[in-house]
Amino acid sequence: MANEIRQVIEINASQEVTFNAISNSKDLINWFPDTAILEPKVGGKFKLSFLKNSKKPKMKMDRDFINEGKVLEIVPNKKLVHTWQWNQISDFPETIVTWEVESIGKSKTRLTLTHTGFTGKEEGPASLEEHAKGWSFFLNELISYCKK
Repeated sequence: MANEIRQVIEINASQEVTFNAISNSKDLINWFPDTAILEPKVGGKFKLSFLKNSKKPKMKMDRDFINEGKVLEIVPNKKLVHTWQWNQISDFPETIVTWEVESIGKSKTRLTLTHTGFTGKEEGPASLEEHAKGWSFFLNELISYCKK
């Protein structure tokens, strides 16, 4: 589909390490947002904060970005699905992020990220293109984090 992002990476870490990195709030803040709340259960709260004045800036931002949603599906060590909604961008639709984790060797994992629900009308930091750039950047951070 034209209005979705799909990125596939390989990580030199076990399926369990990789899944924890995407589903555990304490792990998330080491490679992704400045603060994170992720309740790993269906209906659980999902909230990420990317702060303009972060002490560990990962990307340049002109303002804080707060993303809130809920967990739609969780299969331990295999799959996490959650909604993705920017609070500061009034016309940004509620989108869906799916993380699929698959073991492809003793300590090697394939992660497929799919982000759907874009209308194609989003502009600026909310655009499909900017999200694709952001996901590429942060998935590379995830690869580095999981190697540790």
